[in-house]
Amino acid sequence: MSDDLRNELLPLLWRLGAGVAMALAGVGVCAVFDLLIPLPGPIAAGLVIGAAWWALHDAPPRADDVDAPRVDLDADYALPHARDMRVRRLEDLIHGAQPSRRMTSRGLARTLGDIADERATDPAAAPLSDGLRHLIAEARHPDAENHPVGPIDRRTLHRYLRELATGEERDR
Repeated sequence: MSDDLRNELLPLLWRLGAGVAMALAGVGVCAVFDLLIPLPGPIAAGLVIGAAWWALHDAPPRADDVDAPRVDLDADYALPHARDMRVRRLEDLIHGAQPSRRMTSRGLARTLGDIADERATDPAAAPLSDGLRHLIAEARHPDAENHPVGPIDRRTLHRYLRELATGEERDR
């Protein structure tokens, strides 16, 4: 038996023995007054008292800080692209992409169109693909009921985002 285990079990055994001794002392006092109590009950009670005494006295220490750390709401604490409002707007739309939430394929396509408009000011930017141009045109069509925008899957969204990324963002 290792010393660590012996050091951990010794207080438990000492308290269990003390609990049983107190219970047997109570049985002895009752025997003096001609009140006979069967031994298994008091011994079990003594073991329970000793275990409770050990658990309350030698319980592991509680964690110092129960509360969660404060959330840092500063926008530029995380990644470098978190400072870009276009990326944050997209993140906000994609975060709401759950049923009965505010994000729609049309809203995402319009945001991609806004990014494409900002990107068009860059003379070194490559022309947009046909698929992305068609998606943006469908999203901006004034008759939204007759021109629905289909769902945009993750692979297509990533392809469009890489296409819209500027040269320095694409190299990261």
